[in-house]
Amino acid sequence: MARVELKNLGKIYPGNVEAVKDANLVINDKEFVVLVGPSGCGKSTTLRMIAGLEEITSGEIYIGDTLVNDVPPKNRDIAMVFQNYALYPHMTVYKNMAFGLILRKYPKKEIQRRVQEAAEILGITELLDRRPKALSGGQRQRVAVGRAIVRQPKVFLFDEPLSNLDAKLRVQMRTEISKLHTRLQSTMIYVTHDQVEAMTMGDRIVVMLDGIIQQVAPPLELYHHPVNLFVAGFIGSPPMNMVKGKLVGENGSLFFVDETGALKLQTPNSREATLAAYENKPIILGIRPEQLLENREQQEKPGASINALVEVVEPMGSEINLYLSVGGQQLTACINTDTQPEVEQPHILDVDMEATHFFDANTEMTIY
Repeated sequence: MARVELKNLGKIYPGNVEAVKDANLVINDKEFVVLVGPSGCGKSTTLRMIAGLEEITSGEIYIGDTLVNDVPPKNRDIAMVFQNYALYPHMTVYKNMAFGLILRKYPKKEIQRRVQEAAEILGITELLDRRPKALSGGQRQRVAVGRAIVRQPKVFLFDEPLSNLDAKLRVQMRTEISKLHTRLQSTMIYVTHDQVEAMTMGDRIVVMLDGIIQQVAPPLELYHHPVNLFVAGFIGSPPMNMVKGKLVGENGSLFFVDETGALKLQTPNSREATLAAYENKPIILGIRPEQLLENREQQEKPGASINALVEVVEPMGSEINLYLSVGGQQLTACINTDTQPEVEQPHILDVDMEATHFFDANTEMTIY
């Protein structure tokens, strides 16, 4: 397997459309790295440049110790799994998986050994004589992954491989791919727009926006310590509540007051020294839905709770999502099912201020 390094990587399309801007990234040997971001953020373009399917405008790509800028895709020792499977409809599963090895003139016995081994790993041995049209979406995706496995490449590249599958099958397949990584101990680079997929699969996650890498970190670090407003809002489901306001000093304490004046929350003592520099300046408070806690007595705690109007109750099984209104400010809470709040009724929730996030309203960077 191999280490992959991007140095000042850039891609400009005709019309001066800058798809990727000065990307620097090191993917370690045997690491599973996920590129995630909204549509058009440059993640697939980055993957395709690593594969050699997209021409580089600037910068360098190394696979192992080799600079591969001018190396054709077939000589980069990578294998790519596409969103649309890209299987040959007239070939059996066996021939689809073996085709790349046949082109490279591998011995017949070696081809057979590799295909059988990959089929056993993926649980598709009984499908080897079928053609793609006789397979389900999940089975076709396994064949596409198997075709990559038989190559035994230095690097596996996955370009939104689960996008065409239904929700249940997506969950199953992402587990299968994670187990595959553990078994093969290979370097894998995976592209998705689904942050849940990214959080559950990656050793590290690369968050991109407008062609720029925003943050690279393990999943829980991204969740608990986002570097800016975009990362904080993109990672997490339901997404983080973002409330605009300012910090106001009162009786020796510092309070966050939203733009409507309906929310007034005391900042944690552990953060006051840092936040003091932002007194009377525009600021954004980030509250994750699970940081709005059930107030069992339904009694307001000044500076630590909110009195909200329940607009929608969304039962999720083990938890309930509440969509709330506080002085025109829309908030989402995620609570347990011990209580059953009623629509169009007031409901008091406590705020875990120690776990909240503060952002500079001008730069949108996290205030640490």
